This record gives sequence, structure tokens and C-alpha cells, in this order.
Amino acid sequence: MVGRSLAYIILSRMSHTRGAVAAALCCFLLPPVCPAQDMFTDDTISISAVTVTAPAALRQTPFTVLKIDSAIISRLSGSDLASLLQSASPLSVKRYGTHGLASVSVRGMSGSHTLVTWNGLTVNTPGTGFSDFSIIPLTAAPTVKITAGGSDLEDISGYIGGKIELLTEPVFDSGTEGSVSSSAGSYGDYSLSAALRSGGVNVAGRIAIWGARARNDFRFININAPGGASEEHRTNSAASSGGIMADVSYRTGRSVLGTHFWYNSSNRQLPGPVTTVQQDFGESQDDRSVKGVVDYSLTHEKLSASISAGGSHDINRYFNENPDLNGDNSSETLMMKARVGYRVSGIVELVLATGDEYETAHSLSYDKMHRRNIFSTSLAARVSPMPRLRLLAQVRQALVSDMKVVPEFTAGATYLLTGNGEHVIKASLTRNTKLPCLNDLYWVPGGNISLMPETAAGAEASWSFVKISPSKAKNSLDVTFHASRVSNLIQWIPGESGIWSAENVRSVKVAGAEVRAGTSARLNDLSITCYLNYALTSSLNAGSDIANDRSAGSQLVYIPLHHMNLNINGAWKILRAGVTAVGESRRYTVSDNSEWLPASFLADVYLGSDITTRGTVISADITVNNLFNTSAESVRNYPMPLRTFKLRLILTFSNHSKSNENTD
Repeated sequence: MVGRSLAYIILSRMSHTRGAVAAALCCFLLPPVCPAQDMFTDDTISISAVTVTAPAALRQTPFTVLKIDSAIISRLSGSDLASLLQSASPLSVKRYGTHGLASVSVRGMSGSHTLVTWNGLTVNTPGTGFSDFSIIPLTAAPTVKITAGGSDLEDISGYIGGKIELLTEPVFDSGTEGSVSSSAGSYGDYSLSAALRSGGVNVAGRIAIWGARARNDFRFININAPGGASEEHRTNSAASSGGIMADVSYRTGRSVLGTHFWYNSSNRQLPGPVTTVQQDFGESQDDRSVKGVVDYSLTHEKLSASISAGGSHDINRYFNENPDLNGDNSSETLMMKARVGYRVSGIVELVLATGDEYETAHSLSYDKMHRRNIFSTSLAARVSPMPRLRLLAQVRQALVSDMKVVPEFTAGATYLLTGNGEHVIKASLTRNTKLPCLNDLYWVPGGNISLMPETAAGAEASWSFVKISPSKAKNSLDVTFHASRVSNLIQWIPGESGIWSAENVRSVKVAGAEVRAGTSARLNDLSITCYLNYALTSSLNAGSDIANDRSAGSQLVYIPLHHMNLNINGAWKILRAGVTAVGESRRYTVSDNSEWLPASFLADVYLGSDITTRGTVISADITVNNLFNTSAESVRNYPMPLRTFKLRLILTFSNHSKSNENTD
């Protein structure tokens, strides 16, 4: 029997499920948030627990780009990237328990259609095409930027759902700042991290170290227990993780040379599904990765240029009580890319981007080590024919080993309705592709080397408003409508012999709306902020080549029709408090929508204090997660915890004023 990683099997097929949903629209009752800013100033709206920025360059982009900066990341430190995105973005998360595998859905597509990059290097593993968001700690992500849809064509390879960028940008002329954070929570949940950042005139650096562990034997309600619903504790679910990240940058004149390093390790027991009883197969998984990037950028009069090179090595080992099922998987990615921008005149700028990505992957379920090379070139033109109008046109062509890829394009426009930039409208059209992962091509049995790339054509239109009143109150509102059609969707389907195989068999029709709103105000020592995200996403099976497929017209599985999150935060003198609420409509668990998880609503609250003494800030807070003790599942038969608690202490020292810090 060929050994294989169950985690790899799960990941390789998660992208090919379907389902749907219905439920409650609940968001427009609170005042507006902060992703939109004045086009002419890089103003940043700061919220005590959440800081979302959209500087001028992002607001002028004709497609949706949202940047979440370090304030919210600091607020959730000790957590993972999946938790951040679930509670502070329009994206929905699918996770197998608190420390289980987690994927992120952008605009109605599965996790395999979400590209993740770190300083320009692809994080998705070549074998599965996924990123596991539960093992990406927030300590490793000082800045997170989200691009919805597949409109940005400057990457080497395409994506369909969206892109999440993790950036560690240098901060020069910022002095020195260090912090130590420690937390302890329910069920043996402990974490410790330390970070040191220094920015001089020519040299800037940052180093961060973290570690965490948890018994994770949390309470949950087993509604299908033989004797009726009962409270139980999760078994075989302990987890531990740790890592280090370091960045050093050198600036001379108008050029910057940077180096970036990231090592991450995690070890998790994998609890089995809970049906009538908890199933325990003695599973565990060990993930290790090391990544490095070197980049150089230069600006000179009308010319801007950058070049970067990097690589990653990832190991995934799966263990089962049956040795024949053990898995040993590894992959490598090497990347090099360059970008040159030239301002032809005051109204025209041309940008040429080119890059090469070399992937290798090995698995016990491959017949050998498999390799793939991706080379692509894109050309973009940005034109401002009128003072308030900006146009963008971009094309990309990729050359892929043993595969034909059609050209991709994006075209869009941004227009200021008012001269002061309070009101902005924008729209874009795009056609892009996503390549099959190496598991789809080479898994034995069932891999299909004849697969075609998945293709998507879509459009979006949005209106953005931001206003800062004389009293410094800040209000913003962004409304976006989007639609797309995905063809050649890859699915794993059973054949006549019972063996599952990868095939291009479905098309998907996506339509929806997104609302981002917020407000912040200050009265003497009291400051109050609100932040809201809402996404309406219809993601329907529009056609299928699968015999007797009853899922036509059904919502894709685990894609909620409605997703909402709300953050309300207040601060008075040394005290601060806040609440975060996340609500989702039902999520279907089978492709014909005959079974589903019920709608869910979860709320967290925190209370904290900050005391400053002799240049050191002592911060302490307590968080109550799942305040209402709600029984919920993100994946069927994989329960989430009931109410939990966490205490956190942070010591921060610096030799500079934070008011001078550039949060963009």
C-alpha cells in the first residue's frame, strides 16, 4: 500500500467541494470605518484595536486593495493569520478546530484559489497549492495586504480568488523599539514572543522570536452523543509552534537593499471527527519551513526599478497509528523577478514586470520528484488624461512547463467625483488563470497531466467615501459590487473503478457585494471607534460534466452567503475595552446543498490597561473568547471551543515618539 499524507489528501481535495447557504443580512446599522483615505494624502485612521489603512496609492487602484497594519496585528498577537482575517476582513475562514488546518476563501472561491506571498515569495506549497493559515503567526506578519479577485497581474503566476501579501517593510529614522509579550489562556494555551526593531538614517532592522503551546483539550457539545447532547473535552489535539524572523535593510541615496529570513516550525496532533463519539486515529503532523528573500529597489527621476530573489523549503510529515498511512512530503520554490517603471510624461507611466519561479515537490504518493518552471512577463500602462481620472491597462503572458496558458489582462479606471477626494468611484475588468497544483497533476493514483489551467473573467465597481471633520472625527464607507465566471474548475471525482482523479469538470458563477465602513471620534480623554466588514457572496455551480451531478445552481460548500464582522473599541485615559463579533449564515457541507451547518454568531470581548513609566509601556489585558458560550463548527464534525479566557502582558520600550512612526 502506498503511504500518503492524510493532510495532503485533505488539502488536495478541499478545493473541489461545493455547497451553499442562506441567512441574515445584519450590518448597516452602525456608522462607517477606515479603509479609504484621501487620494492626495497618506492619512491613516487609527482604531485602538484595529488600524486599517488605504493610502492614496491603494485608493487610486481600480480594483479592491485593503491594507491592515500593525495595530490590529498587535491586538491579536499570539494568534494566527486565520483569526485575523476572520475577524477583521471580508474573507471567510474554514478551519478544522482551533489549531487544525485552516484555509481562507476570497470572493466565493476555495482556499486553493487564494495566493499568499511573503515579501514577494509565494507561500503556497507547490504540492497542494494551499497555505495553512493556522501555522502563520501574526508575529511573522507586521503588515498584511489583501487584493480581492485576480486583477493584480504583477505576480509570476495567477490566482482567481484573491491575494494576501505578508510584508516586512523597513522603517528608517524611527529609533529603537523592543517588546516582550507573554500570554496564558484556557486549556494550557501559553505563548511568548520578543521583538526588537531599530531604524537609523541608513540601516533598519527587525528581529522577532516566538513560541507557543497548548493542550487544546477544550470543552465542546457533542450533539450526536449516544445518550443525547453532552459536554466533552477534545482529545488528541495538542499543538506547539515556534519560529524566528529577521530583516535587515540598507539605504543609500534613493536605493534600498533588503534581506529577509523566516523559519517556522509547528507540531500538531490531529483530532478525528466527532460523530456519535470522538474518533481518534493517533494522527499528528509536523510542519517546518525556511524562507529567504533578498531585494533591491532604486528610484531615479522618472525611473523606478526593483529586483528580488528568494527561495523556500517546506517539510510536511504526517504520522498515523497505522504506519502504512504515514506521509513524508517536501517542496522547494526558487524565485527571481524584476520590475521597471518609467514615467514617459506627466500623464503616462509604463511598468514592465518579469519573473521566474521554479517549483519541486516530493511525496510518498508521487512516482518521483516532480518539477515545474513558470516564467511570466507583464506590461502595464497607467494614464491620467484628466486631473481626476486615472486609467490602468495590464497584460501578462506566462510560459509553463508542459502546459499552455492564455494571455491575461486587467483594465480599469478611477475617478474623483469631488476635487478634495472625498468621493471616488472605480471599476475594472479582468481575465486571469490559476495553474493546477502538482498534486492535481502527479498524485498516484488519480493525478492528471492533461489538466488545463482554471480561467476566470470578472468585473467589479465600487464607490469610496472618506471625510475628516473639523473636530477630527473620521468617517469612511466603501461599497463594492463584483461578478465573475470561472471555467475549467478542477475537481477530484470518482471513476468507474472507484479511483478518484482530477478533472476539469465544472464552472462557477460568482456575484456579490462588499461593504467596509467605520468611524472614529474623540472627546477629551475618551475615544471610540467602530469598524465593520460585510460580504454578500453568491458562488454557484453554473455547469458540470460530472454524470448525475445534482449540484447545478447550488452554492459552493463552506462558502457563506453572508459574512460580517464588527469591532467596537473604546479608550479612556489608561483603560481600553472592546468587542469583536463575527457572524455567518449557514454553510452547506455537500454539493447539492442538502446538508448544512447552521448560521453562527460569535463574540469576543477584552479589557485592558496601558501604563507608561520612564519610556516603558506596560500593557495588560484579559480576553474572553466566545462570550456567549456558543456551540459552533467551522467544518462538520470538527467542533470549535466553548467560552475560553486569555491573559496577556506586554512590555514595550522605545527611544522615540510613536507619533512619528509611519504606519503605512
